[in-house]
Amino acid sequence: MKLNEIKSLLEIDNLDIRKYSNSFVPYLYLDGHRTSCVSKNEIERYKSGFKFFQRFADCMQSLGFSQMVTMVHTNRNLSVTGRIEAIQTSIQESMKNSIHHFSDSNFYIYGDIQEYSQLGYNDFLNFLEHTINRSADNRGFSHHILLNYSEKWALDNPIKINQLPEISCVIRFTKGFVSGGWIPLKMQKANFIYSQIPSSSEFWSDQGLLALLLISLKNWIAIKDFIGSKSYDKKEIELIHQKRDSELYNRTIKLNLDTPQRNRIVSFDIEGPVIYEF
Repeated sequence: MKLNEIKSLLEIDNLDIRKYSNSFVPYLYLDGHRTSCVSKNEIERYKSGFKFFQRFADCMQSLGFSQMVTMVHTNRNLSVTGRIEAIQTSIQESMKNSIHHFSDSNFYIYGDIQEYSQLGYNDFLNFLEHTINRSADNRGFSHHILLNYSEKWALDNPIKINQLPEISCVIRFTKGFVSGGWIPLKMQKANFIYSQIPSSSEFWSDQGLLALLLISLKNWIAIKDFIGSKSYDKKEIELIHQKRDSELYNRTIKLNLDTPQRNRIVSFDIEGPVIYEF
């Protein structure tokens, strides 16, 4: 299935994409790599997550979007033995092998990365600082990366948090929560998209990635004006009540995509859940 066919199936047109190219900002909450079984080696599993991140960013750029936010790990992950070492190695080796993908991208990092030095990961801290400085003059795609992030760090660093864009939607993999990754004042109008399978590159075809991106955009467009400031007339109240409360509305849409792994993506309309299966 080609891009135009996916857009047509999801009722997304080029005007929508162009209109929201600068304002639609997804927040990828990557997860599920350690239990993905894509390799017996934990570093390789995280490399698969990096590859997913890279390919999703390529999809964003190919459609004209300008930035995204990505969760790599929260501060509480420090308590998992060997996890930071695996994350460090996978990121540094993956960046080295795919530097051409990010030649015109700039990187902003949010989180207590200075703590890496205190824990003995000086090489990782130096690598991150070099990445930030090297990309500072780039004017292409913007990556906002959360590393060793916590809500406490965010509350203690409001000036830094204000540099983040407004988030349009949270795309969460394998788990149905965002605890540990809330971003104060930047998620007040964000919707929530859930993928049952992890953000492991081997599980996703290009068609699957495009579908995930466009489903997220479609859902955000549909409900963004209902978040926080919507006024309802009598007819709307009755219609929503009937479908949501009386009928327990839900909808499942089957997408005939070429993809290596079955998946279920759950979005939420005003009346109830909309589930995409492929």
